[in-house]
Amino acid sequence: MTRVSSRFRLIRSQLTPRNWVYLLLHVILFLGGMYLLRQKGSVIPNVGISLIAAAVAGWVLFVWVMLNQEQARRLDTLIQLGFVDGFLARSTRIKDNYDTRLQRARQSIDILGFGLRQLREDYLSEFPAWVARATVRILLIDPDAPISTSSHASQRDKEEGNSQGTISKDVSDFLEQTTDLRSQHSDRFQVRLYTALPSINIFRVDDELFWGPYLVKNQSRNMPTLLVRRGGGLFDPLLAHFDSLWCDTNFSHEPRAITSP
Repeated sequence: MTRVSSRFRLIRSQLTPRNWVYLLLHVILFLGGMYLLRQKGSVIPNVGISLIAAAVAGWVLFVWVMLNQEQARRLDTLIQLGFVDGFLARSTRIKDNYDTRLQRARQSIDILGFGLRQLREDYLSEFPAWVARATVRILLIDPDAPISTSSHASQRDKEEGNSQGTISKDVSDFLEQTTDLRSQHSDRFQVRLYTALPSINIFRVDDELFWGPYLVKNQSRNMPTLLVRRGGGLFDPLLAHFDSLWCDTNFSHEPRAITSP
């Protein structure tokens, strides 16, 4: 009942003057039918029944059209924004969705996160194959930004309930285990450290982009994630966010030696 009533409230909020005229005409039809139904004779009451049926049919049709218009409007909004899919988590829990796209990657793979431990554990052995097919750019959090004694990484450790230094070690391990690959393919596999306030996670493969927020009191891998495509309204701003972090030296820099806590 709550769902039905909410839908009717939604319909009522969207009624235009033309809609009200349509509904009023059908009210007149209904009342006229009720009046004729009470008259004596064999024909007139039947006319009344027909008018009542027409009025009810008109109302039903009106509600059906309005509900479908709302559904169509919502669908149009999703299309305009470029939504492809949505998930209640990311990382290993939607790995199949990453794999499908990574296997056909031909241009760009861009990834933004904190320490990206799960990415390293799941895909380290596949990084060389990525490089053979696409240019890979990875942004990791700078464990010493803005200052080592009060960094974004240590704050996120608190928010996720990690031991202090967890993300910092993840960054160190990622850099250490990709040293040779970054040296051998410096133009195709690049890693930078960003110093800006972390806001979202990004995993872009060519013309599709997974993204989601960082929320307090939960692990990043459990965060909701949305998938959008190029051509929709969200893809370009999200990619521009990544590019701004990547290109502006105020927000990122080449890795330097990092000492794990």
